[in-house]
Amino acid sequence: MRKNFILVLFLSIIINFSFTEAHGPSRQKVNQTVEINQDLDQIWKIVSNFNNFKWNSEIKDLSSNGNDIGSERIINFKNGSKIKQKLEKIDKEKKIVSWRIIETDNKFLPVNSYAAKIFLKSKDPKITQVIYKAGFYRGFMGNDPPEELNDENSKKKVTEFIKNSLVGLKQIAEKN
Repeated sequence: MRKNFILVLFLSIIINFSFTEAHGPSRQKVNQTVEINQDLDQIWKIVSNFNNFKWNSEIKDLSSNGNDIGSERIINFKNGSKIKQKLEKIDKEKKIVSWRIIETDNKFLPVNSYAAKIFLKSKDPKITQVIYKAGFYRGFMGNDPPEELNDENSKKKVTEFIKNSLVGLKQIAEKN
């Protein structure tokens, strides 16, 4: 009887330890959409230019080493933060651009493994739908993250960044 009790106790400790230690951060997703009063080709010229992402008002300037897959850009923000991104895909036929953050300032954008895509769809000849999707993990990958690096804050910061980007894109595109 005592052997059974010890065995059950041992197994419950192992199982409990496995479950508590196995839990890590969940992948977060943010999807935002905007309709822009401009034809698809004009919007494509803007979003497919990896050398120019100045349509987010928080961006001070940026530098890029090209506009081909594998190119990298460093975005400098007005608050002094920097983010380094790598271009992963440009599909002219499907009107998709995707990139990945390879270095980030967690105070500004508290994320890990951030990947984003922009899709364009023509609603009619003069209206383009822009869909911006991002997937990422929170800024702190371990258990019990500090508040500024938890899932909720990371998702909030990414949502703000994407909304600001789409508002700026709409303003720039509708001026032309």
